[in-house]
Amino acid sequence: MMNFFAPLAAAAMIAGASPLLPALKQAPVSPSIAAPATAAQLTGAERAALLKEASKALATVKTARGRFEQYSPDGSFSTGQFAMQRPGKVRFDYDDPVPLLMVSDGTTVALQDSDLETTDRVPLKSTPLSLLLSDRLDFESQASVIDVRRADGRTNITVQDKSGDMEGTLTLVLASADNSLVGWRTTDANGGNTSVLLSDVETGARLNPRLFILRDFDNN
Repeated sequence: MMNFFAPLAAAAMIAGASPLLPALKQAPVSPSIAAPATAAQLTGAERAALLKEASKALATVKTARGRFEQYSPDGSFSTGQFAMQRPGKVRFDYDDPVPLLMVSDGTTVALQDSDLETTDRVPLKSTPLSLLLSDRLDFESQASVIDVRRADGRTNITVQDKSGDMEGTLTLVLASADNSLVGWRTTDANGGNTSVLLSDVETGARLNPRLFILRDFDNN
């Protein structure tokens, strides 16, 4: 099984891990997605309101595309471009020389390695992407909310799989001003942290449906 919590940007969802896999450069974790050192305590009402507002804002974005940076537990750093269409579809293309491509077609998530000529697939519902790509996103009904905090212009919402099928946690990092998705952090079962930072994000773009189709090598 693939480690999707480590990458969660291009391969990260296939086995309950994440998409950032191979390392090309060494880089410190980006301060833009680092956990806030301190945060004001939220009341129960404030927390509930924030979760509702964040869910609505995220679900409103039906399509998006842009760039991503991935920071892995070993200090490795990789980049690429992504395209997303709710519900359930996303594509992460890693920049050379990383040979990875991750695509969710709405039902399954596939991770393809062009060097090894392999394609691995898992059900979308068994990965953290299922929450991120939901068009009826409801944090409290779809996941166990572990922590909600707001600091330094960022809102951090940490969730865990409600069913217990997926180990680890997912922290969505939102811009507090408009609840737009800035990136996310994942922590795997071994305590390894992977961070993904989004940039140059364009929402509402018309996307080619072929972006979310990934065929095995022997079917190309």
